[in-house]
Amino acid sequence: MSPRRTPFPFPPLPKGDFHPRRELADPFALIKRDARIVRWFVEDEMELDFGASPLRQFLDAYEQADPKMVLPPFESIPVEQRRYQMHGDAQFERLAWAIWVLYGSDAVEQMDGSFVKHEVLGADNPQAERKLPGGIGTLDIAARLVQTGGGRVSIYGNKKAGHDIRWVTADGDVVLVERKDRSYEAGLTDTAEKRVRRIVEEIDDSHIPNEEGAFRVLVVGFQHLVLTKDTEETDKYYQRALQEEFKETPKADLPHLVLIEHLGLEPERRGGERNNFFSPQPLNLNLDEMDSNMERVARLLARALGARLDD
Repeated sequence: MSPRRTPFPFPPLPKGDFHPRRELADPFALIKRDARIVRWFVEDEMELDFGASPLRQFLDAYEQADPKMVLPPFESIPVEQRRYQMHGDAQFERLAWAIWVLYGSDAVEQMDGSFVKHEVLGADNPQAERKLPGGIGTLDIAARLVQTGGGRVSIYGNKKAGHDIRWVTADGDVVLVERKDRSYEAGLTDTAEKRVRRIVEEIDDSHIPNEEGAFRVLVVGFQHLVLTKDTEETDKYYQRALQEEFKETPKADLPHLVLIEHLGLEPERRGGERNNFFSPQPLNLNLDEMDSNMERVARLLARALGARLDD
């Protein structure tokens, strides 16, 4: 790997840190720091141009932010506009955090330029009125894995079929991850039943390579709020639906695990709930009959989602 012309500007984050850093007291300093990280990644590391991408629109807003700016009262902003802006801000924060994890710890084996160009600098839905950057969920999952089990990650674009991430843990275990995200605007009218249908379709269409010894994970992401009080019920709903749908399907044809992610924010009131909820559903995995390698990886994946496990 050739040396970088511009080194990553921040030291590694502590292992086990799974949330965007908000330790700076000045919110404008946080905004400027995140903008600096994102600009470094696109221009210095990947040598790409932001163009007229949705990410560029958020970057410009962050770089132009000024504590002297007069902002409208929160309640005066239409709810749907608030929702869109809050989701955009959350994605920008996640992107900056993921870049910090991956490059601060020098954990990137390969970052495919086509992935950054067509997804991160693309739109989650080019036909939508309210577009958000794509690809950020892939980077976020990769960063979570590295924060948990170290090792190295490769993130592929359109040159690799069937998976977006190849993670080789510090112990040498291999995890292949395919990520599919529902676009922001299309998901606004989804029902629970439509989300299940979407998950089933993504499972049916997945073609993660059946590499010997590799743990295969499909991630399906939604930008939809599941309130904390509803997480257990939602998890059980997905469990029942997928068990019923795939009860006759040969296990070998399925990913080991489908990981359903909901990133949601409550825009109706100031200080509303914000929840990043994960529902891991085993498809080709008997939790009572895993070998030591599979068990080791499964525990790392649980930790990557924020679970606290006794060793």
